Amino acid sequence: MGPRVGPDRLLYERRVIAPYTGAIGWRSLFNIAWCVSGWVLVVSLELTGKIPLWLGMFLAAVFLQACYMPMHESVHKTLSGGRRSLVWVDRAVGALAGWLLCESFKAHRITHLKHHTHTNDEADPDVLNSKGSPRQILGRVVAGTVLYPLGPLLAVVPPLRRLVPNGLATRMGQMAELRGPEAGAAARPVALGHFSILLVGTILGYGELVWLLWYIPAWAARFWLSLVFGWLPHHPHAETGRYRDTRVFTFFGSTFLIRGHDYHLLHHLFPVVPHYRLRALWRDIGEHLSEQGARIEGRAARSLPTG
Repeated sequence: MGPRVGPDRLLYERRVIAPYTGAIGWRSLFNIAWCVSGWVLVVSLELTGKIPLWLGMFLAAVFLQACYMPMHESVHKTLSGGRRSLVWVDRAVGALAGWLLCESFKAHRITHLKHHTHTNDEADPDVLNSKGSPRQILGRVVAGTVLYPLGPLLAVVPPLRRLVPNGLATRMGQMAELRGPEAGAAARPVALGHFSILLVGTILGYGELVWLLWYIPAWAARFWLSLVFGWLPHHPHAETGRYRDTRVFTFFGSTFLIRGHDYHLLHHLFPVVPHYRLRALWRDIGEHLSEQGARIEGRAARSLPTG
C-alpha cells in the first residue's frame, strides 16, 4: 500500500491525533509554577548570600528558559484544551512567562502564528533570528540585549537612532516589517514596562536583581531558546512544504533537552498537540510521516522499519 493521499491522508491524521488533544494542560500549568518558583528561589538565595552570583545568574537563566514552553503552549491554547471559557488561562500564563522573558505575549503570538503559516519563506519572522550559524545567532541576541531596553528611548528621542549602526538599523526595520504593525503596537508598552523596571530598580539600589538576576539571564535564556527551538529544528531553513519545512531530529537525551521539540515537525503539523505528547504521537504516526517524505533524521530515522 502506497502513501495516503488527499482526504484519506487528512482524515487518517485527524483520527491519530484525536487522543492527544483536548485535555486541560495540567502539565504546562505545573511547568509555569515550578520555573517561576525556581527563579524566585534562586533570586532569594543569591540576594541573601547563600549562593554565589555566578551560580545565581546561571540558575536564573535555566529557570527562565523553562518559562518559554508554557508561553509557547499558551499560543496554541493547549493549557485550556481549546475551551473558550478557559482562554484566560492561556493568556495569563503566556503574559507572565513572556514578561519574564522580555517578550510581549500578544506580539509573540502574532509572530509565532506567522511563522507557522510562512515557515522558511520570505514572510517568516523567525528566519531573520534563527537562520545562519550559532555564532551569528549569538551576535543577534547580544545586539537585542543591548538595544531592547533602549527601545523606548529611541522612540521618544528620535535623534538617538542615529547612534544605531546602519546595518543593524536596517535589520531592525526588516524585523519590524515582518512582525507587522499589530505586533509592534503590542510590544511597545511591554518594552516600556521592562525599561521602567530596569531604570527604577537601578535607581532604588536593586541593580543586581534587575540586571544580573533577571535581565541578562533572560537574554541568555533567549539565546538558548533561539538555538534549540529556532535554529536546530529548521536548519538549514531551506525547504518549504507541509512535511519538509521542519524535521524530526532525535539524539541521545534530545527529548529532555528540547522538551519534545526534537519531534518539531509533529508540532508544525499538529500544533494542538501539547509538546509533552509529541514523542508518544510519533510512535503512532512516524511510519506514515516517513511515507509522506517527511524530514526524519538521527535516531528517529533509524527506528523506522526498513524495506
